[in-house]
Amino acid sequence: MANLIWIGSIACVGWLTAAAARQEDAGRGRVVAEMAYGLYRRVAVPAFIASFLCGGLRLALDAGTYMRLHWFHGKLTFALVVIALHHVIGGKARRAASGSMQAGKSSAILVGALLACAFGSVVFVIFKTQLVP
Repeated sequence: MANLIWIGSIACVGWLTAAAARQEDAGRGRVVAEMAYGLYRRVAVPAFIASFLCGGLRLALDAGTYMRLHWFHGKLTFALVVIALHHVIGGKARRAASGSMQAGKSSAILVGALLACAFGSVVFVIFKTQLVP
């Protein structure tokens, strides 16, 4: 559940940040950017923390087994990219909320990359038996 809330909310943060940058009225753009940053702080970050803790706990329960599974390396790579993009999008939302209208210019592209990597992570889990020789 935390993953669903996390990915959905961080995607919305990126889209709102991009929408703030497209606003012709600077005041309206700032309001949208503040909404994006509020969503980031109040929803995306807590969901990320819950997701990260649950994933870390699951990994800690049997790390040796996971490290021997070939599909896990692909999933982990995609998951680490999603985590990095979460922080980049959050930083852009913070800068946009503080008045930078340039911060949101590439946010939509970053959201696309985030969603593609989240999808890639899911593919490795669902098709794990087909991906391993």
